[in-house]
Amino acid sequence: MRILFCCQIADDLAKGRMEKVAELVERADIDTPEALLEEIEGFDAVIVPYTNHKMITKEVIDRGSSLKVVGTTYGGTRQNVEDEYAIEKGLAVIHTAASRPRPMAEYTLGLILSSLTRIHAYHHLMRSGEAWPRMNFGRTRILHNRSVGVVGYGLIGKGIVDLVKHFTNDISVRSKHMSEAEATAEGLKKRELNEIFAQCEIIILAGGYNPDSTHHLIGKEQFDLMQEESLFVNIARGKMVDEAAMEKSVAEKNIFLALDVFEEEPLRADSPLRENDRVLIAPHRANAPIEFEQRWQCLADEFEKLAAGEKASSALTLERAKAMSES
Repeated sequence: MRILFCCQIADDLAKGRMEKVAELVERADIDTPEALLEEIEGFDAVIVPYTNHKMITKEVIDRGSSLKVVGTTYGGTRQNVEDEYAIEKGLAVIHTAASRPRPMAEYTLGLILSSLTRIHAYHHLMRSGEAWPRMNFGRTRILHNRSVGVVGYGLIGKGIVDLVKHFTNDISVRSKHMSEAEATAEGLKKRELNEIFAQCEIIILAGGYNPDSTHHLIGKEQFDLMQEESLFVNIARGKMVDEAAMEKSVAEKNIFLALDVFEEEPLRADSPLRENDRVLIAPHRANAPIEFEQRWQCLADEFEKLAAGEKASSALTLERAKAMSES
């Protein structure tokens, strides 16, 4: 197997594993689809890094007569690969999402715990000149035994649920793919979107963004249903939420927000979300933990399986590809 990496492999151990089962070519200078078109012939697989444009286009797929595998060095494929077309042409489309659930889940847990205990708000006040703001927020909360709802039960959603189970047994999920019996077997309640917003104290958005089906999935109707002092957390995609409706709701209603993503990024300087002390904001950094670098080991796992004649664990189905967000 000949594999073209349009980047340098940043993990020597993973690189050594892959070199045992394939011939590797690293070409970080190939950073446009036009350049890739000129080099693709003769390779069985091509892996691209994150870029702001499509790299593995329909034209690249058609020209790569030897291609069997296409993929990315990061969690998704939608940003850089014509993934649906590749699947329809019989190619395996692989990615490194297996490196994401635990780091994303711990980051989400951090947002929840800080929002409930107000640690970030105390820190901000003490750094901003208030000497001892002990009584600014009254009694705070912990996560133990509180009702949690997770919207989206893919790899990330499941990772969050696995962590939250250490704090509470009252967990609901909104999933199109899980039956009520399957949810019950995992100790979960399957609920519809509005039920989660009406009945859960902590609501976490963890699903994938699709402009046709999940754009503004969350809006005024859902925020109106939230209980007083309930918390909405978004570590998914900003465009899944009607930000204007969210801004209005948190201004008028005693609810809390913890947001890592926004409808337009970077978040505009005059956003009212920056001024509300019931809102925790972060600049889209749930992907910051160093453990994301396990992505190279994920690729090594996949190419070892493929070399052994097995199916890659991350190989997308057409249905899964359609549900994935851009990274």
